[in-house]
Amino acid sequence: MNILHRLLFGRSKRINDFFANAVKVYALKGEEDARCAAIAAAKASSKKQRKSMVALLVKMSVNVMQGYPDKAVRKSLSDRLLSLKKDIEIKDWNLGDLKQEEKKLAEINEEYRFCLNRVDPSIFKRKYPSLF
Repeated sequence: MNILHRLLFGRSKRINDFFANAVKVYALKGEEDARCAAIAAAKASSKKQRKSMVALLVKMSVNVMQGYPDKAVRKSLSDRLLSLKKDIEIKDWNLGDLKQEEKKLAEINEEYRFCLNRVDPSIFKRKYPSLF
């Protein structure tokens, strides 16, 4: 049963991890490649999974607004998160949208696209170990 569970739900968890790691890099570093990777991960997800991703963005924004000491930085971080939320909620994405986003991601950061296709969230930890 454990193997079946991992096969059925392992990819879903890894795509969530990929998304969360990309969001963290985007929010804290302002890296547009990571933003594109987060959007691509959201487009690769089911509608239900995207709802949980949007909820994560809201939670992260609230945490930043409540806990970050510098007001200017706090607003900037929150704005990034809420902008990403807005872009993910625009529509119910389909396979064509995902392919388009993957192409865009490949043009700006092939390594992120490769890791998205492999559903390897560790790319962000390797690139920015101080954030994790």
